[in-house]
Amino acid sequence: FSLDQRRPFAITGAGQTAKAPRLLFDTKLSAASRPLSAADRERRDEESRRQERQKDVVIGKTSAKAGESDYALDIAATEQEWMRQASRVEQEIYRQTEQGMHFLKLLQVEEASSSFDRVFELKPNAYLWQAGIAKFYLNQLEDAAEILATSATRFESRFFEPASEERIWRNACELKLVSSIATKQERKRVVNEGLLKNVAQIESTENTAELLSSESRKVIRIARELFDATLEKDHAWVILSRAKLRSICGSYEEYPVLDKKMWKLNAWFYLGLYYDATGDIEESKKCMKMALRLCTSSTSAADIVHTLPMLHMARRDWFDDDDDIDDFAEDELNLAESSSSSKSAPDSAFKTKTKKKSPVKRLGFVDANPIVTDSIREGIDDLSVVELRQALSIRGLGVVGSKDILQGRLFDSLMSDAGLIA
Repeated sequence: FSLDQRRPFAITGAGQTAKAPRLLFDTKLSAASRPLSAADRERRDEESRRQERQKDVVIGKTSAKAGESDYALDIAATEQEWMRQASRVEQEIYRQTEQGMHFLKLLQVEEASSSFDRVFELKPNAYLWQAGIAKFYLNQLEDAAEILATSATRFESRFFEPASEERIWRNACELKLVSSIATKQERKRVVNEGLLKNVAQIESTENTAELLSSESRKVIRIARELFDATLEKDHAWVILSRAKLRSICGSYEEYPVLDKKMWKLNAWFYLGLYYDATGDIEESKKCMKMALRLCTSSTSAADIVHTLPMLHMARRDWFDDDDDIDDFAEDELNLAESSSSSKSAPDSAFKTKTKKKSPVKRLGFVDANPIVTDSIREGIDDLSVVELRQALSIRGLGVVGSKDILQGRLFDSLMSDAGLIA
């Protein structure tokens, strides 16, 4: 029936009035008969649950008993109460941990490490990954890696969440050990022959891959992937992860905008840590200086990431460096302007430092941040032919052709993975 069709009149007796015709379907539903939205259904269900709980005093189901009030949220008072009932050993562990964290924020690494060492004397299985950071800056890299690997294993097995920071710092220790070897040939020999056996490894299980993929913090996940890919010699993933972090960092700015979510701060710092660990000191300086500009007070901030850029700069003695990133920022701005003035065309080729075009046919590119594309190009340009073929082989791509062809092939693949190819 259509909406215009009406019901027949009711059969009436004498003196009765026939009922008025009525639409078969009302075009306008009343408020009571309208379907509820998801939000309205949830409000209704919550109100129903609230009514059920009014006289329910089952512990664990109700929020409070009738006539009772919640405890005051006083962290200091709670800590004092815990200290009163704790044993002397527990009290000493707490004091030494707090003292070590305080020294670390004051950039007094030696004192912090001594406090942390005392904690491990009292409780060998203590979860204290910040002690690994102190050892890292004391250049006790093998000790740092052991603390960080143990902390990562303990955290992941207990809480079933990825210990991404511990993994990043542990990998930084290994990369720092490799980059500290004098010659390139010796570094390759050490890595290929597995001579870094003293560096502690993080225990893996059958659920490790799934666990690591559950990392919800985007910047931390990308940073961990960057360090992992470097140790695994996955050159393509190194380039892509580095470009992702660099795009989150944005431009070099003298007065950066407040970074409430700390995405840029974390990206700049971990990118700087990566360059430091791999021996690229100049790039590390630029990143750390930008991270420092995004920090609040290092001694009052609750998150240790606000302390780390200052700590890194102080331990590396970079504050008296005459180099400034403002000149580099101006060069980057000029590069961005030149990139934006010419739109990407379907035949835009990967270009090496010699500005040669690859003979490989190009796909169509969408408009992209030049920081990303430039980072990918520079990363590919630094690879040797052997490394290019290795990267292409890992990705299941052809490994035959000249260096320009291999570069172009890898560039297209990485741009596609970054979502920058139309």
